[in-house]
Amino acid sequence: MAKKAERKSEYAPGKNPNSLDNLIHSGRPSGEEIYGEPKKKRTLTVTESGWQGVVRAARAAGCTSVSEYMEKIGRGHVGLSA
Repeated sequence: MAKKAERKSEYAPGKNPNSLDNLIHSGRPSGEEIYGEPKKKRTLTVTESGWQGVVRAARAAGCTSVSEYMEKIGRGHVGLSA
């Protein structure tokens, strides 16, 4: 099996402008305070079908993300539907 030739980058590690552009996030920083308290990263495990259902429910509720939707559910601003 022939080994693929590696191409040397003209950029130093971590300095490629395309990679750096991908790191720029124009949304709200995760530590910014919302509702008078900072947000905290969480982890959850869900099936693909369950996730897609939550994404649809979030959109139907006018939310731009599942995170925003869950925040509203937890604060009682959006009702749960089956």
